Amino acid sequence: MTYPHPERVPPLAIKAASFFLLAGLLLFPYTIAGSNFFFACLLITSLIYRDIIKQGWYICWYEYRQLSIAMLLFIGITWLGVLWGPFNDLALHKMGKQINWMFVVILVGLIHIYPALRKHAFVTLSAALFLHLIVCTLQYIGILSIQGLGSDAHDAAGFFGHLSLGFIYGIWSGALLVVARCLPTPWRITCYIVAAYAVVTVFLAQGRSGYITTMACLVLVILKVYFPGHFKMKAMVTAMLLLCLGIFATSYPPTQQKIQHTITGVTSFVDGQWAHADMRIKIWAVSLQIWQKHPWLGVGTAGYPDAARQIFAEQDLSHFQLTPDEQKVFYGHPHNEFLFALSRWGPAGLLILLHLCYQWIRAGWIKSWQHDSINAYLLTASGISVVLHGLTEPSLNTHYETVFAILMLGFGLSSSKQDP
Repeated sequence: MTYPHPERVPPLAIKAASFFLLAGLLLFPYTIAGSNFFFACLLITSLIYRDIIKQGWYICWYEYRQLSIAMLLFIGITWLGVLWGPFNDLALHKMGKQINWMFVVILVGLIHIYPALRKHAFVTLSAALFLHLIVCTLQYIGILSIQGLGSDAHDAAGFFGHLSLGFIYGIWSGALLVVARCLPTPWRITCYIVAAYAVVTVFLAQGRSGYITTMACLVLVILKVYFPGHFKMKAMVTAMLLLCLGIFATSYPPTQQKIQHTITGVTSFVDGQWAHADMRIKIWAVSLQIWQKHPWLGVGTAGYPDAARQIFAEQDLSHFQLTPDEQKVFYGHPHNEFLFALSRWGPAGLLILLHLCYQWIRAGWIKSWQHDSINAYLLTASGISVVLHGLTEPSLNTHYETVFAILMLGFGLSSSKQDP
């Protein structure tokens, strides 16, 4: 297989691109604007020295063709969906966000040219996420105040917010456990301690999907990486892990209340008591009504807010017993990635999203978990997290989740000749 020659890219360009990547990773947990600035510089550098992109694209196309096609289809439906929906600022925003997928190709190409960058990137991102854990702890004990959506002293989720915290730290904690296997004993113990710290922080916050994605990532590590060939040991450790996390979740009052609120909201819906049903179920009901009005093509990439307002204007939803502020929540998205795709692009859009998720997870699942465990884990865990998180949030339509998932996808597809 013939790839572009890496020597065509000047060493200074490689150093600059590497610096921009590491700087973006370091700032990622703390400032969207700051990390976006350095990621934009990385993109510009890669566009100037196009062999980085060529290198990455050839590898993705020839080694991961089905996944590459799935990504192109998802980008394509997002752009084409503008044709049968409103063309406004939201449409431009959604179209522009698809440039994030280019970082998959950029990472693969850049790491192929400079393999040591994998290790530098892992250490840099881990340092940034660890420091952010300390921020969450300081917020929890009241020393540091952060005012943000889903982030306060009673729901300490730092700058991520509780919706993103579990998604990011679930994947990262599992990666620490995978990497720990090939490290000297002191660093191995450090990885175990930091991973446990991350998991506890996730469960101290109140993001329900975070609990699920974190548990899924940890179970994945146990079943696919640890104790090869020892099924009974895998089953016993998995059961103990789930039991410990279950006891913790049900004994910690804020988490217990959140879980109980969810149970009450679901049972109320089953009993037909819409007034007390979980808010997400009400939002899902509206999104299904939107799709039923536009069953074939949906409302377009940017048509959801107007379609939701129209549903409220045309139909009597007084049984939901919503306040005006609660009603505004319905205008953004359906808090479900799959219903979002269905309502925006119809059945074809939903199939494209499902195909992307399938190829994403499959790319990692079929790898050799004993010889390429870190790449297999990053691909599989990030794909599974997108699916599980996407059941209650638009996992590929929010900043932190989308960027982190794409970064993990890029690192997972890149060469692992040098361990991270």
